[in-house]
Amino acid sequence: MAGRAVASSWGATLYAAVIVHDPDRRSGDEAASRTPPRVPGERKAIEAIRRALVRGGADKIVVALTEAPIAPLWSALGTAWQGVLDHLRPRLVMFGADAPSAPELGPRTGARIGARLFLRARALGTEEVELRDRDGSYVRMSDSGAAVVLIGAAPRITIHGDDDIDVMVIMPPGGADPRIELAGTAPAELVHTTGTIIAIGDDAADDPDIAKATQRLARVLGAHVVGSAHAAGAGVVGPGAVIERGAPLAPALCVAIGLPPVDVAGAASLIRIGSGGGKGVDGALTGPIATNLGELARLLEER
Repeated sequence: MAGRAVASSWGATLYAAVIVHDPDRRSGDEAASRTPPRVPGERKAIEAIRRALVRGGADKIVVALTEAPIAPLWSALGTAWQGVLDHLRPRLVMFGADAPSAPELGPRTGARIGARLFLRARALGTEEVELRDRDGSYVRMSDSGAAVVLIGAAPRITIHGDDDIDVMVIMPPGGADPRIELAGTAPAELVHTTGTIIAIGDDAADDPDIAKATQRLARVLGAHVVGSAHAAGAGVVGPGAVIERGAPLAPALCVAIGLPPVDVAGAASLIRIGSGGGKGVDGALTGPIATNLGELARLLEER
């Protein structure tokens, strides 16, 4: 969604890149190099992936074939991914911040193409979309130079994709780094990727008035209240809503009360109550937390 929003705003072409393991391909196989490239696998599976990328708003699809087994490591994907970069020469490269390959491919992509790196950005705006990182830095259409952006969240938009899109297949030479043996992988765990949540800090959870006002606001918004084990011990957070410290949250809307010990940078929209605003914050209410929560809930109830 973020890629489509940026491409539409900037008047750019959105390429979806796919790296596919080709078990029949071997480096130096001259016969294979003379054979027209094709995407290996079952036709139904290939078509399902193509349709998913179309629904995501892709204008074109580029498929890179590799003899290396697919794993979220540069040693496995680097050669094929470099082939994609050399073929497209992109100005902007986007990864999902919590994709298993993002920590490996993101920084190395930035180094390879000489681009700025944004570690957890979100897409803001509709007509003139910009990508803003957690530290306040941003990417806009008018900027010069390339950028590599790990996207934490993006606004939902209606996709009107063209089902008849171009699919290119490339065969970069080489495969996996033979010096590295893959022992195993584990997927990233992302918490609360949709809906609305209220994240409460430990100090705020200890105040009975704030706790009561938080529950009232949660009922009005239809939101879940999340926080640490300490907040759960104070009775504000249910046992199933305890979030580990530093865990990444990526909801459509996050209301942060006090200073919750979680990563809220991935929220598509962020409101802070009881702490100051700043870049990356869509709204802030300073002053007495309980009073502000009660007034906000009242105004929402009257709408």
